[in-house]
Amino acid sequence: MKSIKIFPKNKLKEFIDNPVRTYSSGMYARLAFSVAAVVEPDILIIDEALSTGDAKFKEKSLNRIKELRTADRALILVSHALATIEDICNEVIWLDKGKLMARGNPTEVIASYREFVNARKSASSDEDV
Repeated sequence: MKSIKIFPKNKLKEFIDNPVRTYSSGMYARLAFSVAAVVEPDILIIDEALSTGDAKFKEKSLNRIKELRTADRALILVSHALATIEDICNEVIWLDKGKLMARGNPTEVIASYREFVNARKSASSDEDV
């Protein structure tokens, strides 16, 4: 089993014996992602887990996801972070109220989505539309 450092050692030591219900949303997301990513699952579903945490956590998480993706694993990423989707995914499914709107190349599907929601490409729209 591979060890990765997503949860800073000093934070983990400080809070490891506390009940999980006392963790902040960022701490909980780091712990959950760390556990899921370390076990090297065949299928990994990530639902907005990367929307919490600081830039360093996001960078480490994205790098780990890229490692898992290259190891013949299925990765399902649920997110509104368009730049992250475009960076990580090789196929995208866009759903609107349960209806399949588009499926295919990330750049093309994201362009269609932007047009649908009338949002131009920008730093704010790339990260949370």
